[in-house]
Amino acid sequence: MRLLEREHPLDVLEEHARRAVTGRGSAVLVAGDAGIGKTALLRAFVERPRAPALWGMCDSLSTPRPLGPLRDVADELAPAVAALLRGTAAQHEIFAATLDALRTCPRILVVEDLHWADEATLDLVRFLARRITTLPLLLVLSYRDTLEVDHPLRPVLGDLVATPDARRLQLTPLSRDAVGTLLDGHGPDPAEVHRRTAGNPFFVSQILAQPESPLPESVRDAVLARIAGLAPDVRHCLELLSCTPEPIGRELLGALGVSTATVGVLAATGLVDRHGTGVAFRHEIARSAVLEASAPGSEQALHAAMIDALEAVGGDPSVLAHHAAAAGDAARVLEYAPAAAAEASRSGARREAVAFYETALRHTGADAATCATLLEALSTELYLADRLRDSITTRQRALEMRQRSGDVVAVGIGHTALAHFAWGAAERALAERHARSAIEILAGTDDHRALGFALAWHAFLAAWRGDAAEARRAGAHAAKIADELGDDVVLRSTASIGLAVSRLLEGDTGGRADLLAATEVGLAHRRDDLATTPMANLCHYDVEQGRLVEAEQSLAHGLRISEERDAPICTTYLLSVRARLRLLQGRWADAEDDARAALRSGDIPLGEVWPHLVLGMLVARSDGPPVNPHLDELWRLVTTLDEPGIVAAAACALAENAWITRRPDPRLDDPLVTGLLTQTYTGRDATVAPLRRWSRRLAGAGLPGIGPAVPDAAPRPASDGQPYEQVLALWDAGSPDDLLAALPLLDRLDAKAVAALFRARLRETGVSAVPRGRLPATRANPAGLTGRQLDVLALLVDGLSTTEIAARLVISPKTADHHVSAVLGKLGVHSRGDAAAAARRLGVTVAARTAPA
Repeated sequence: MRLLEREHPLDVLEEHARRAVTGRGSAVLVAGDAGIGKTALLRAFVERPRAPALWGMCDSLSTPRPLGPLRDVADELAPAVAALLRGTAAQHEIFAATLDALRTCPRILVVEDLHWADEATLDLVRFLARRITTLPLLLVLSYRDTLEVDHPLRPVLGDLVATPDARRLQLTPLSRDAVGTLLDGHGPDPAEVHRRTAGNPFFVSQILAQPESPLPESVRDAVLARIAGLAPDVRHCLELLSCTPEPIGRELLGALGVSTATVGVLAATGLVDRHGTGVAFRHEIARSAVLEASAPGSEQALHAAMIDALEAVGGDPSVLAHHAAAAGDAARVLEYAPAAAAEASRSGARREAVAFYETALRHTGADAATCATLLEALSTELYLADRLRDSITTRQRALEMRQRSGDVVAVGIGHTALAHFAWGAAERALAERHARSAIEILAGTDDHRALGFALAWHAFLAAWRGDAAEARRAGAHAAKIADELGDDVVLRSTASIGLAVSRLLEGDTGGRADLLAATEVGLAHRRDDLATTPMANLCHYDVEQGRLVEAEQSLAHGLRISEERDAPICTTYLLSVRARLRLLQGRWADAEDDARAALRSGDIPLGEVWPHLVLGMLVARSDGPPVNPHLDELWRLVTTLDEPGIVAAAACALAENAWITRRPDPRLDDPLVTGLLTQTYTGRDATVAPLRRWSRRLAGAGLPGIGPAVPDAAPRPASDGQPYEQVLALWDAGSPDDLLAALPLLDRLDAKAVAALFRARLRETGVSAVPRGRLPATRANPAGLTGRQLDVLALLVDGLSTTEIAARLVISPKTADHHVSAVLGKLGVHSRGDAAAAARRLGVTVAARTAPA
């Protein structure tokens, strides 16, 4: 069928292809309904090559192939990429090799039907789009635009369309005139055809192929009319091909017994096209119509025949799992779905890994051991996918099954895993019970390695509660087991985490190197938990112990690792730690952004502690409201976590809120708080020092102090880079000059409620000319941009690319993308040029900082 009314989209694609040849890459998004002609447009485009074209497809499998489109083109792209996909490489290794291959020469990469993409493919699209301007690449993405609100493609599209290096093309139905031109005076009435088809090109093409036939009521009827006259054996071959959405190569055609002559007959129907050395349906509509029209009860047999053929040619586990489930072949589902899940996990397709394990679980029958094994694997994927609550429920089911079967070692390992998950759920007492149970159970078995990991986790929990002696004992025991096993480096590194935390709490910063070393072992051994856990602890203690410069570096490194390893639960936690850091740095708008992002995206209560503290303190310092829900939620989390450093931070927040509002807080008398001042634990002096300062401030305001009376604590010199701490030090100093010096800082921070306390105290001391605060109109820019967003806007105005912005501000490209999208969204514009114009129109100050904050 002729390609009509597509001249403009073709011209746009041609223009972007010419840019790719010159080394300036871009992305073009081709959107439209099913049958609107996306594939026809792209085929016409690549037939006029300005650069070699690679074509990858996302398939409508029950669970998509991980990195399916990349697998389609890997052999043409580079042998190194193909080898990594066939091996056990992690996602970031595959992506790096793909990037290197795409740098070598100009190319067009088509990814078709992105609405069916797996999670890893969406990650790849984002990865390439962030770097597109530096590549000689035109990335063409087609998708159906009838997406559900929560479809995983939606946020990806949002990121893409907000960048200046992407163009969206919306394909529209054919006009009545175009339908008339195609009919060319023959066959049915053009107006009736247009009315019946609504201008859908694929539907029109099916009518054109049968001009003497009555007009079909639907595209399905039109497709079935095309195959009505096929011989039974040929129709069976067509039905066999219809049970898989993927193109079918020559080798698979041979295994299916489809002859060259039969392929020719099928191609003559116009429903399938030759695809390389094989065939593929012209459209998913046609494939689905043929499959649905097969004889009742025959579909399982079709899938069974496809499995036999795929096994003969070495098919992909994810495709085999799809056909095994459709065929109702439980044995093969249990063979291929877990293998597909493991491959999906390595590729970073967590959502697909979960789906494959769930598919396998539906076919276990009464096999309790297999069911428990699958549940254990599923719980790990759910945890890494930031579904902690589901992970805990799933692992608990597995543990109960292991207990019923009497598998003692598996029960002990289950308790160790649940200790880890309970800690993430901010349930410290429950975590410790699981850890103790694991040690008691495993101590009576021959599995010393499993015992070593239980001891390592027990050491970690002991370190966090301030019991350095117990942490050293358990950690040393685990390390000894590692030696006995031939220096098990993974076990030894896991055991080192608790020991490193204890060293940091004792004031020994050498623990930082131990945590970094454990991270490197995790990366080398592809253990995502070991790669991310030490970094999360390093970032936490860098912030809490005031190493703010080091914290910037460790957080950037940690976020890079968590993004590369596709561990969103770690990303969420690190965002929460960064929110805490930004609060201390006085970058309060950025702190709020990170806190809200962590609360919005995460399912880890441990990662909600700092966001609620940050948001609670921001509203307290700004407005001093009588009710502060964020601090209430903070306290709820703290009571189950019961960790000295975090309890102390929460108590300081409650004390400050009481000081600002002049309302006593009975929670400061809770044994959790008062015990901090009376009990012995590692790092006690550093933990209670800020509590004593707040107790003195409360007493000065005529409010109850914290715990039993203690000697006055001398004001601590404020740390560099912490403007609010400088303000509090000036309050503690208390002279009129000190109080006056604090006002500009408070106004810059927009801490209105705290500034009111300073002004009231100045008036009490007899200062008559107390400076007024800035007017509300001058406290925020008209666009409502955060400080970091103003930095990004300044660099956009200067013409920097997203990659250059990331480098300048020492943030990841993904974070830079997020900020650019947010800036364009707040300004209500779609390009960098428009952003600059909007900045000038609104009078927003965009002087960038010369060094990263």
